[in-house]
Amino acid sequence: MKIIVVATIAVIMVAIHLSSVMAMLDGYPQKGRHLFMQECRPCHMDNPIGPEPAHYLGPDAKKQAEWIEVFENRQNLPCIDYWKNLSEEDMHDLLTYLYCGASDSLTPERCGKKSFGY
Repeated sequence: MKIIVVATIAVIMVAIHLSSVMAMLDGYPQKGRHLFMQECRPCHMDNPIGPEPAHYLGPDAKKQAEWIEVFENRQNLPCIDYWKNLSEEDMHDLLTYLYCGASDSLTPERCGKKSFGY
């Protein structure tokens, strides 16, 4: 009986976590890709340019869970000032794009090298 109760609680906790993750991923990946190319890509490319060049960063640079963690803690990012003009909707779109193209997704995407079929 205890095993059933513990298993039920575990399933409920996983479902709650997944529902919160899915709520974060309700954006439009095509718009997220456009925003990424416009807002992030200039500094985060293979040969970065811009006022503060950064290392390569594309969807495939992180796993899905890592992208979620980045967006949950985005206030700690050195480039957060560049994101101040983006709305919450824009942030959802960006996260959806990056999550769907993450290295452990079904369709990993190296930024600019492959396009999703959405």
